[in-house]
Amino acid sequence: MIDFPSLSYLNTHALRVAKRFPLSLFSAIVAASVGNYLVESEKWLDNAFPFINLMLTAALGISLFFCIGIFNEKKKLPKPFAYINHVLGIIFLGLVYFSLPGGNSTESTAMPYYRYAIFSVCIHLMVSFSPYLKNIHTLAFWNYNKTLFLRFLTSLLFSSVLYIGIVLAMAALHLLFEVNFDPKIYLQLFILIIGVFNTWFFLAGIPAELSQIDQAVNYPKGLKIFSQYILLGLLVLYLLILYGYSIKILMAWDWPKGVVSYLIIGVATWGILTVLLLYPYRDNEKEHWIGRFSRLYYFILLPLVVMLFIAIWIRIEDYGITINRYLIVLLGVWLTVTCVYFLLGFKSIKFIPLSLACMLLFSSFGPWGIFSVSERSQYRRLKALLRDNHLLEEEHASQEIIWDQSYFPELRAKQETPLIKPIEDDQVKEIYSITRYLQDHHGLEGMQMWFEQDLDHILRAINKDKSTWSKTTAAALYLETLGIPENPNTISGTLITLEADNNTHQAVNTRGYDYFTPLHIYNQDTSSFQAGYSNFSIHLNAKKNGLSLSNTQRRTDINLSSLVLSLYHKTDSLSSHSIHNASDMTYTTDKEGLKIKLELKSIRFSTKNDSSITLDYLDGNLLLRDSIP
Repeated sequence: MIDFPSLSYLNTHALRVAKRFPLSLFSAIVAASVGNYLVESEKWLDNAFPFINLMLTAALGISLFFCIGIFNEKKKLPKPFAYINHVLGIIFLGLVYFSLPGGNSTESTAMPYYRYAIFSVCIHLMVSFSPYLKNIHTLAFWNYNKTLFLRFLTSLLFSSVLYIGIVLAMAALHLLFEVNFDPKIYLQLFILIIGVFNTWFFLAGIPAELSQIDQAVNYPKGLKIFSQYILLGLLVLYLLILYGYSIKILMAWDWPKGVVSYLIIGVATWGILTVLLLYPYRDNEKEHWIGRFSRLYYFILLPLVVMLFIAIWIRIEDYGITINRYLIVLLGVWLTVTCVYFLLGFKSIKFIPLSLACMLLFSSFGPWGIFSVSERSQYRRLKALLRDNHLLEEEHASQEIIWDQSYFPELRAKQETPLIKPIEDDQVKEIYSITRYLQDHHGLEGMQMWFEQDLDHILRAINKDKSTWSKTTAAALYLETLGIPENPNTISGTLITLEADNNTHQAVNTRGYDYFTPLHIYNQDTSSFQAGYSNFSIHLNAKKNGLSLSNTQRRTDINLSSLVLSLYHKTDSLSSHSIHNASDMTYTTDKEGLKIKLELKSIRFSTKNDSSITLDYLDGNLLLRDSIP
């Protein structure tokens, strides 16, 4: 007869976990609460960055305070020292929070979030080795991490079953009793379960005395079967594929580029995980082949690591160092060091997470770090291209366009734009790519010194009171001030803007249509929305002079060239054209059972021969009626 735990037992056990890891649970509750608040307020929250940063910082606190708690318990530290460790953890999280962008500056870079991700990986790695840093018994270290791994899988399974069960119950209420639920509640429920329940359940399974598992030799049969017959079998398959690809490269002498580096890192990580899971059997006489494979694996891995270095070096030679390429090189160095370590006869598997954490932490700061090296590399490439085209001389923009501030928020030069020697399209696209990369990952402060004007001040002035999707980006302003259009597809023509002149807000007339959605699309974006049971995607299509709208059943191309060019020729020759009658910017069509109405508010485009257009940005409303079920 099975004895199920009573409610009082569960309550006592839950309280014991809360007393043991209070800050981890508090962090989980804060992260889940802020996440649910963001879901609820996504449409009216002006600046979500402080809340996103709080959610990420609290999520980092879950693993950080668990690591501190386990370390304090294992080392049996006195309470004063344990409290000091927790205070240091709180201070660290505070520094992380204030290092993340607040969303109030004119530029928002991804660099702080990359650093956050590195810290997160390092803390998770520290969880795996910090309690056993000075422990010479590798089996105890393996047992501890096996417990964490199995507990993680178990808590994930229970959380998934709980979430699916509740969702199915909600679906039954909707079907049987016509109870309607806000679609956002499904995501909020997921955040709550994965954030709070999953964390609580995981912590509840961690033994109160880690010494209980230090000397235990308890290898679950299911884990052995999973590692030996599934992970190992797939690893051999992937190794054969990569070695076959290597032979192809050598025969054709066409060295790899791009994705092969990620494949090698993925297979190497997969292999190391497999070797770690099979670690207790490497010296087992009955399973002697496991020990031989564990040692042979690092020989097999070395040639692939060499190919990884060749592949990434080709990319660096062509396009310089970026954050991702630096990380690939760093992981390649770590894989090389790991292979050499085990090939020399060392056996401590603690070296794997410890060495990776040290390398990542060491590379996260300083002039040798990921961010400094990648920024310097890309600025060198950008300066070289600008100097080759005589746009930059001695750290100064040689043909800087001076903007007339009396016309703000419209950009208009004070004097006639000087004639610039034509730049090859490939070089323009490369300049565009580098500038966008620097804007997104490092910021463009390094370019400000090239100009006489304060472009940061100008950017704030021209973007004042503009909606997010209509703001000028820093990269666009900097390139235009240099004399280069930001969009590489519009080099041979000037961007033209048509805008509906609406003094008052008008309600959208939806008569005759079933679905309505606002559109804000840039030239490289794809927007998606749901209409009934169909999921539609829409993007600007340069080849079709307009938009492409598609779902799983069909694709509809909307050609706007006739409408846009006719409006353009009716207006004056200014760079921004105002259309007084908003109805003139309405396009309707009925194709293959799909009735479409497009009400344009603003459209930015270029034209080469007055017969075709290339759209750069579109803002408006889309109305649909789909007669095909």
